[in-house]
Amino acid sequence: MSALPDFLEDYRARVEADLDAALPASDAPPAPLHAAMRYAVLEGGKRLRPALAFAAAAAAGGEPDAATPVASAVELVHAYSLVHDDLPAMDDDAERRGRPTVHVKFGEACAILAGDALLAAAFAQLARPGIPREATARLAHAAGSQALVGGQVDDLSFRSGPVSLERVESVHLRKTAALFRFATWGGGAAAGAGPGELERLDAFGRDYGLAFQTVDDLLDGGRDECSVLRVMEPTRARERALGLLGAAARTAAGFGPGGETLAALANALEGRLP
Repeated sequence: MSALPDFLEDYRARVEADLDAALPASDAPPAPLHAAMRYAVLEGGKRLRPALAFAAAAAAGGEPDAATPVASAVELVHAYSLVHDDLPAMDDDAERRGRPTVHVKFGEACAILAGDALLAAAFAQLARPGIPREATARLAHAAGSQALVGGQVDDLSFRSGPVSLERVESVHLRKTAALFRFATWGGGAAAGAGPGELERLDAFGRDYGLAFQTVDDLLDGGRDECSVLRVMEPTRARERALGLLGAAARTAAGFGPGGETLAALANALEGRLP
């Protein structure tokens, strides 16, 4: 666990340098669009999904750097999703991470187009050497109507209809866990992991993603419409998160010493539990 901060700092710097190189300069025409894209991607963020991609590559016995295109791709999709989620027609947020959201700073039309361009840029990263072709289809699924976008649609409609754990978890699996699953699967695939290893990395991402959203719901106090706290008490939700993280840690342990960073990431998330 003591090595985790150094790992996160090292690979955060690496993915941010890669993202900086992948995005057009802010003064390249059309300058407002490119400035908005860079603002959305390069100004803050934990880079947790890239960290999982790098850690998954290590778990698979490869060099973490092999996962750099996957790490950049998943972070670009994440950034696009936040830009669009913040729009007035979606969650209508004026601030993110203590700064004006993209549509507030650059205008709604520019924000929509910046999100579109970030999504396209994500797929360009997967065309780089060493990335299996299946990764493109996997990311398309994770970002599409059966996962991220569909989850957002159901999240927006959550104010009506019966509320159940199944309904809440369906949204969380698609809107939150989908990109975590792609990050861990993709990091392993970039490092040459075999089918069995990829299946386990996908399972880690699923459990970690659901736990991540449960922890967020607990920290948020259930203010969101689609919160697990609408269907269970905080004590039970905490137990649920612990169970998911325990399963993720056991999956990581199955990779031996290479899985130590994945396990440390699961333990760090457990440490955020209120």
